[in-house]
Amino acid sequence: METLILASLCELYDRLLADPNSGVARPDYCDAPAVLALELSREGRLVRAVPLGTQKGKSIVGIRLKVPNREKRSGTDPPPNFLCDPAEFLLGVSSDTGEPDAKATRRHLLSRKHHESILAVSSDDGARAVLAFLSGWRPDEYVHETGPARGALVRGGNIVFRLEGDDGYIHDRPAVMRAWETYRTSTLDGAVTGQCLVTGEIAPIAVLHKSVSRVAGAQSTGASLVSFNFPAAESYGKTQGANSPVSERAAFAYGTALNWLTSNDRHRALVGDATTVFWAERSGPEEDLLLDLFAETMGAEVRSPSEPAQEPQHERGSADDEVGAGRLKGILERVMRGQDVPTEMAVFDKELRFFILGLAPNAARVSVRFWHVGTFGGLLESVRKHFEDMAMVHRGNEPPVSAARLLLETAPAVSRKRDSVPKTLVGSFVRAVIEGAAYPQSLYATIICRMRADANDPDQPRVERKITYPRVAFIKAHLRRKARITGNKALEEALTEMLNTENKNPGYLLGRLFALLEKAQHDANPEIKSTIKDRYYASASATPSAVFPVLLRLAQHHLAKSEYGGYVDKQIEGVIADIESFPAHLDLGQQGLFALGYYQQKSALYKKAE
Repeated sequence: METLILASLCELYDRLLADPNSGVARPDYCDAPAVLALELSREGRLVRAVPLGTQKGKSIVGIRLKVPNREKRSGTDPPPNFLCDPAEFLLGVSSDTGEPDAKATRRHLLSRKHHESILAVSSDDGARAVLAFLSGWRPDEYVHETGPARGALVRGGNIVFRLEGDDGYIHDRPAVMRAWETYRTSTLDGAVTGQCLVTGEIAPIAVLHKSVSRVAGAQSTGASLVSFNFPAAESYGKTQGANSPVSERAAFAYGTALNWLTSNDRHRALVGDATTVFWAERSGPEEDLLLDLFAETMGAEVRSPSEPAQEPQHERGSADDEVGAGRLKGILERVMRGQDVPTEMAVFDKELRFFILGLAPNAARVSVRFWHVGTFGGLLESVRKHFEDMAMVHRGNEPPVSAARLLLETAPAVSRKRDSVPKTLVGSFVRAVIEGAAYPQSLYATIICRMRADANDPDQPRVERKITYPRVAFIKAHLRRKARITGNKALEEALTEMLNTENKNPGYLLGRLFALLEKAQHDANPEIKSTIKDRYYASASATPSAVFPVLLRLAQHHLAKSEYGGYVDKQIEGVIADIESFPAHLDLGQQGLFALGYYQQKSALYKKAE
């Protein structure tokens, strides 16, 4: 599976590289933020320091530039980067204090030697200026020469160089780029070669792979998808990347493509704790519809507070015209309502492949939570069935329930955060949605237990103790899909979008009865702050025989006191007539039907007159 993931990402990189509007870096280059440009004279004298980026609160968000590839750093003497590095390396001053110290002096010397090894043979004016600056720079000049930019550099921002009189940066000058690429090629001469697991070619094997940024919960500096950093993970005497032979070119390609996806709002969503990215094998109207569909199905977008997300750069093709855009919108709306898409509307390539990759944080690495490859047509049908099963009439104008929203419903109401979502539920639920398979029983059980716990928790705000629309919609979807898979046609047809008075299932009838008894209590005491739901819901939905006789006796007092008691009493009698007896216990399936009956009966009671 891992090889298929990397191969698919490499294919995406090749497609993006061929698109001049994608903004992805060529091999040996990457995307990085910079907060300061040092403008140098041709003699290597610092002319001025030009701040880059924008101020946000106490921090500066640097502009993102295409710069020479950056090294993975660790240890006390990490390797320097070429022409884009913090002040410790390029100026010899601490990024913590802004003052010279032994560590910064040592790193500045390493950086100077690194630049000399790359640019020594170049006759370019920019290259000459950088070498002259690095050899003649004195760290104690930092405070006087960099002026107002000092604050940005103390916080570890990257520095780049610009030649006086030029609009671009020195690292973008053709001669400097040739020198860098020649150097990169020379570093591979002595590298271990082998057969790449991704491309099958004999090529230099990458020792370290690119870090993946903007994965929620992972290190802000990035985390590795492929890494071997302790002996127990290595075998046959091989170290680091040699244990998983991926060529330098393939490692760069998959890493660049993955970082492009995680930085792109339209290609990314956060489902539980999993940063989920999705893409199609080619751009066009199908991919546009897929991205819109995923945004609605999966849920909220993720964005790093320090790095603004990038907008997609590819052309939308024929979908940009009025007819194509209208067709896309029409298909999306029908799918989100769980309706069939007419043949004349779906004039797209239904065999187009799409990919979904869920990444979860794991210390300095990221782990694959789920991976799915499918077709455009298959996904449309799976998502349509999902929303058809979830469809339910409810009060308010809430949009369809996304995967992210539903998973949050498994967390306690007082701390309803993504970190509280059980991690084992995320992958199985997403797979069920996109594959049209049975929903996980564990998610259903968690929702039922959470409803009972929240309904009876006096420490939670009352609004949070409601039997919520997302929870009940999933209960209906789970039971309906399970009935369809097991061939229980009668139950499948009984689970409708609105109150079904023909549904004689015991759990459903008991839920309706509980809602009517609560209505009787509320009518008799309009100002009441705590209803029978807040005290009895958990026991009524699990052990009806122990609770309902008591509630029915209380209801007689409520009905006698209520102005509209006769109307509610007739409804109660109609439901009780179909109940043979109060069961001692209800299993999980019946408890779900109880919740559905309660919610739909209550919605019908408070529905506005047409």
